[in-house]
Amino acid sequence: MRIKAILFSIVLLTAAVHLFKINSLPICLNADEATFGYNSFSILKTGKDEYGMMLPLRLKSFGDYKLPLYSYLSIPFIGAFGLSELSTRILAILIGILFPLAAYFLTKELFEDERVALLSAFLSGVSPWIQTIARQAHEAPLAVFLLTITATLLLKFIKTNDRRYLFVFSIFEFVSLFAYHLSRPIAFGMVLYLVFILYKGSKQKLNTKVALILIAAVPLLLFTFTDILYNPTRLKNLAFYNDGGFKLEIKQKLLEKNLPLFYNPVTQALVTLPNEYIKYFSPEFLVEHGDVNNRFGYPGISLLTIVEYLFIFVGLYFLFKKKPKHLSFLVTLTLLAPLAASLTLFEYSATRSLFLVIPLLMIISYGVVSLFDVIPKKFQRVSMSLLVSVFLFFNFMSWDFYFFHYPQRAVAVRSWQCGYKELTRYVSDTYDTFDRFNITTRNGEPYIFMLFYSKYPPEKYQKQAKLSPPDEYGFGQVWEFDKYDFRLNMDKKTPRTSYVGFPEHFETRKDIDQAKIKKITVGTEEIFWIYENAE
Repeated sequence: MRIKAILFSIVLLTAAVHLFKINSLPICLNADEATFGYNSFSILKTGKDEYGMMLPLRLKSFGDYKLPLYSYLSIPFIGAFGLSELSTRILAILIGILFPLAAYFLTKELFEDERVALLSAFLSGVSPWIQTIARQAHEAPLAVFLLTITATLLLKFIKTNDRRYLFVFSIFEFVSLFAYHLSRPIAFGMVLYLVFILYKGSKQKLNTKVALILIAAVPLLLFTFTDILYNPTRLKNLAFYNDGGFKLEIKQKLLEKNLPLFYNPVTQALVTLPNEYIKYFSPEFLVEHGDVNNRFGYPGISLLTIVEYLFIFVGLYFLFKKKPKHLSFLVTLTLLAPLAASLTLFEYSATRSLFLVIPLLMIISYGVVSLFDVIPKKFQRVSMSLLVSVFLFFNFMSWDFYFFHYPQRAVAVRSWQCGYKELTRYVSDTYDTFDRFNITTRNGEPYIFMLFYSKYPPEKYQKQAKLSPPDEYGFGQVWEFDKYDFRLNMDKKTPRTSYVGFPEHFETRKDIDQAKIKKITVGTEEIFWIYENAE
């Protein structure tokens, strides 16, 4: 009963942190969130996505073919509360609040120590890495939550040999693969670990082992088939070998010394990949600045506190000293966690590496408990008070920056693609006044915001949906629908047309009366300028 009470208190604390300022943070809805929300709305109303595809296994979206699980699981919330920012994020909010439970059960299964499990649950509940990303409609927390449950079920099966756990493991494994791309290497690693365990320690017959492995491997095979079916280009374009800098480095070396045997994509990858991989364990990433995308990270919001980072090494020391039974499983999860992120062209990604937080928090918790077990009792209370105080100070400073300073930074406002809600309201108010709304695409994919905030009828849009061929990053553009034209061109001014751009589109133009320009402002930032040619 005492354990349940503590765990319940941790969940309540997580809810308090997670729900604080939930209506104002994240600052705005971004394009990916709008995509998940509108496609949920579209499937709810028509059974089809925005492009008219019946119950798709990928969301075509901007040509990046997003995995669809988040949209499908959001349908009940959008059905109950209508299409809104909050209803689109409810699934993520629930996952964030329930994360401590998933962390608790996996840690308990791994170490069979309530203290380590409860500490892991607490750390996950106040983790800026988990909780800030889980405040937005992003696939990563959903995938990590499901993978954590999947890992728990695998350990249950290994311990008990109860095949019911393996069947449920396979179901969660399969479902998690449709959540986010980071699930692939983790799920594959779990299956390989099962193969290792069965062939190393199991006394079952060979045909039984093969059958058990097939049960675990079939979800991966089925998912791979859907990949072949959809053949998304976005994953290929995200790969490090398609990065311009990667190609330029090879070209530069060949110009300096023409030795193709030494300077080619393979040799360059052998140099680049280990460096990119190891960065995810560095203090620069974990403590200092996190994600390079200001939507997911910012200097001042530490993924881990310096205290937690130091206890990674304490935990590793005690792990390899004591060698708990499932150490190899923990090592497997830890080593696989940053793999998906390190294979992409982005320098640091807190979302693609999000699963890393799970094994790290377990290692940290194990280190804390193990250290206090060897400290003399007369020093334990003082040591505990000091450690908790220092941790809470650094953790509080990250949350303070996130809640009260980050939203006021101009770069944060712009990275969150703010202004589209206000722009949609303006279009709604002036819809009958103009025949055309000519809007810039400088800040991403404006069409999806117009669909989302206007709750545009999906059955009507599906007849108009047309995506351009993908660019070098794998993204296409929707150039027009209804009265919207997303190719801003003010050189030839058309009557009854409203032109929407950024300030720099208008500031130097002498053919426009600056006094007549309307402005959309978010916080202190002027986002959109509007010139109305009503003649």
